Formats: sequence, structure tokens, C-alpha cells
Amino acid sequence: MTFLIIMAGLFMLILLKKPFEKRSSGLLFLISYLLLIAIYVIQTTFVELVSDGFLMLIAGIVVFPLFVRLVVPSQKTRS
Repeated sequence: MTFLIIMAGLFMLILLKKPFEKRSSGLLFLISYLLLIAIYVIQTTFVELVSDGFLMLIAGIVVFPLFVRLVVPSQKTRS
């Protein structure tokens, strides 16, 4: 399930041309997303760093801002 959340986040990142307007928030998101991918690869390949449920929770928290950015502009264009 964590893999699907990470891949959905990557798809939304590609789909949104400019996901974040401010440079600092975009950089913070990019660092957290790359750290999530690194932890996931280490977790599934070498050693268990955190529990699977906690890793899925972290993935949901990291990907959630992209989901919000994907949904909010579609609501603004309708009104």
C-alpha cells in the first residue's frame, strides 16, 4: 500500500506543472519526498527501520499536500 501511495504522489507531482508557488515550500516537499523514497527502499531491501504502518502514515502525510493542490484548483475554476 505504501508503494501505491508513493507512486500516486509521483504521478501527481508530474501532473502538476508547478505544485508549489513558493520556492521554500517546494524545496521542503522535495526533500521530504526523496527522504520517504530513500527510507522505503532501505526498508524493503535491507533492514526494517520503522514499522510498515508508520511508513504508510508518513507516506500519506507527505503525499497529502499534492492531493490538495490537485483538487483545490479544479474547484476554483468551477466557481
